[in-house]
Amino acid sequence: MTSATPEPPTPTDDQLAFVEDFALVLEQMGLVRMVGRTVGWLLVCEPAQQTFNQIAEALRASKGSISSALKTLTTMRWVDKTTRPGDRRDYYTIRPGILPELSRQQSTMYDSITATTARGLALFPDPEGVAAARVRDMHDFMVWMGKELPALLDRWEAEHGR
Repeated sequence: MTSATPEPPTPTDDQLAFVEDFALVLEQMGLVRMVGRTVGWLLVCEPAQQTFNQIAEALRASKGSISSALKTLTTMRWVDKTTRPGDRRDYYTIRPGILPELSRQQSTMYDSITATTARGLALFPDPEGVAAARVRDMHDFMVWMGKELPALLDRWEAEHGR
């Protein structure tokens, strides 16, 4: 048995422009453009929970590209996939608080990069010398980020009641 879900209104030109702009930003960060479009749509759509077909229709995209984008986004944990009793469809929505959560998880990468760049600095006879500057710059920044990011995220959570 499938419950009826009202079809969302057709996306406005302004919404679609936002979706495209958002997709381009995420593409510049290394993600596939359709992943960015999907995130962009899930940020501005009403209702906030969308079915696979609603997303595909709103973005005028192939089912294959939407399937791939949603798989990526659920794996990355940017998007939650839920069901409703008596309804066979899956519903997708942006996970609340995902960016601070992901930032906190990714902060552990600073430890890995710091350890690796420390090994890189050991390759130079003078780790403080000109020849080691590129590695040292990255190392120093990663050490700093590893110290500062957790405090910054704690402050964000305190200021936003999370």
